[in-house]
Formats: sequence, structure tokens, C-alpha cells
Amino acid sequence: MNRQRILSFVKIGLTLLIIVFSIAFSVWNVDFNELGQSFSTANYWFALLIIVPIILSHYVRAIRWKVILERIHPEVRTGNLFAGVMVGYFMNNLIPRSGEVLRPWFTAQSEKQTTFSSLLGSIIVERFIDTVALLLVIAAILFVDSGLFEGFESIGVRPDVIQPILYMAILLGVVFIVIAPSKAGLWLAETGTAPLSWMARRFGLGRLEQLRAGVLDMFRKLQLGFGAIKSLRQVLLVTVHTVLLYFLYMLPLYIMFFAFDSGLRTQPSLFAALEIWAVTALGYAVAPTPGAFGVFHASARIALMKFAGFTDADAVAYATLTHFVNYLVPIGLGVYYLLTREVSMGTLLRARSAQ
Repeated sequence: MNRQRILSFVKIGLTLLIIVFSIAFSVWNVDFNELGQSFSTANYWFALLIIVPIILSHYVRAIRWKVILERIHPEVRTGNLFAGVMVGYFMNNLIPRSGEVLRPWFTAQSEKQTTFSSLLGSIIVERFIDTVALLLVIAAILFVDSGLFEGFESIGVRPDVIQPILYMAILLGVVFIVIAPSKAGLWLAETGTAPLSWMARRFGLGRLEQLRAGVLDMFRKLQLGFGAIKSLRQVLLVTVHTVLLYFLYMLPLYIMFFAFDSGLRTQPSLFAALEIWAVTALGYAVAPTPGAFGVFHASARIALMKFAGFTDADAVAYATLTHFVNYLVPIGLGVYYLLTREVSMGTLLRARSAQ
């Protein structure tokens, strides 16, 4: 068995452990009779209603992607970008992070004038924007509610540790976005990774040279992606679409409050939904699992009890039902686009392995 296969098994094993632990924690000390009652009394019309903002959020992501690409690929069609987004999320729900590679590949099949590298570069830029935006949202929430992470000690989150780390990450993220697209960014990357090249030659460690090449390739793709955003109009549109995107992420969480007795009793605010979204998004960023399985349930349970006044049973039922709908939408649309574009799962997996 080669080393790469061993690493794959280790990753799969760790992912399964995270899922099992998270799901076990999410139902820990929950009365299953009360949980059954929560499911039986839930208003499932709200679960159907949230399908609309979920699909709209994915469409807004496609529109924002088009804005990022408009200088280098002005003729690219929003419909094909939306199809790529949905296939990407479809694969992320099966194999974490695989969608970031397959989204540009799938889109390039329909948009022949584009290139995989330019599309991938734009997605890397998009992910950096999303990461910094998430951190800025968390910083804003902390400014209003400094106790955001209090009460999460049971899953290993210590507020006195995580808050300084988040502030440092925000600072580094903003600095990185400013520096990375410039020639100075590539120069810093080349200079900073030069010791890896020396160690590779000195000790015969070829993987270090590969690591350096990967880092430099990422910076070049970042320059290609960020280089496409040059006008003030693009910056403003990307900002507006990012705000709208995050609002649409938060809206289903708010709507689902009223599907359960706890939500009807406590009447949680939009700000509570924003706090729950921030906590669950950060949890998935730290411990990605297929479709956020387990991680969403565990973090949402604590967040719902803390910010929305939910009971244990209602919190678990809310997390399960909300996650199910969010998981099912990209699965359904992803399958639709694979069938209509006549792309098989085998082709997708081979494309993933080839990139």
C-alpha cells in the first residue's frame, strides 16, 4: 500500500471520527421521547419555504462569480456558472473540498472560451473573500456580543483562546488580500519558500520542492484571480453580492425558528440567526465533513440553546431538519445538471483525480 493511499485512509478515518463524535454529542442527554415530540409538532411548511432562499443564495454566488470573471471572460453565462456552483456543492456534500476543483472543471466543459486555471484562480479568490468576510462578521458580532463563544467549552472551544486567534486571522486575511495580488506578494512567496528548495536539493526531499511549487502556483492563481477585479464597480458589486449572499445564508436559519415551539415561545431575532450562522460556519471551516454532517448538528444545538432559547429536543430537531433541506437542495440540483449535461459520477471522480 503506497503512502498516498494510507493518507487517504487516515483522512477518511478522521472524517468519520469527527462525524460520529459530533452526532453523538448533538444527541447527548437528549430525551428521545421529547425529540420525537419535537419532530411530530414541527411545522414542515417552513422547511419547504427555506428552499427558496437556499436556491437564491447559490444563484447569487453564481452572479458574484460572473462579476469576478467579467474582465477576463465577459461572455460567460450565469446559467452555466450556476450549474457549476451546484455540481461543486453536490461534490462537497460527498467529498469535502472536492467541489472547489470540480466546479471550474465542470463549468469549463460548457464555457469553452474559459480555462480551468482562470476559473480555479477566481474560485480561490472567492474563497479568500468568503473567509475574510466570515471573520469580519464574527468580529462585528463580538463587538456587539463579547460572549459569542461562551458556553461552547463542552466541545473544546475556549473564548479566551479563540478570540485572539480570530482577531489575528482577520488581520492576516486582510493583509494577505492586499498583498497577494501584487508582485510583492509573489516575491514574498518566492523568497519565503526558497529554503524549501535548498532543503530539497541538500537532503534529497523532492516533496519539499513540490510543496514550494504548489505554494507558488497558488499565488500565481491568486494574482490571476485578483487581477480580474480592477474596477471600483467590480469591488462594489462583489461587496453587495457578498452581503446579500450572507443574508440569504442567514434567512433560512431565521425562518426555521418558527417551525418549532421553542422559536414560537422565545421569538428569536435576526441577530440570533446571524450568531448561529457564524458559529456553524466557523465550525465547518475548522472541521469540514461531507455536507457538514455532524459538525453542523453539534454546533447548531449549542448555538440554538444559547442564542435562541431552544430546548435540547427542539434544537436537535431544528438542526436535523434544517441540515437535511440544505443538504438535499444541492444534491437534487447537482444530479439534475449531471444528467442534463450527460456527465457521469465516474467522469467527475476521474476529473478530480486528474487535477
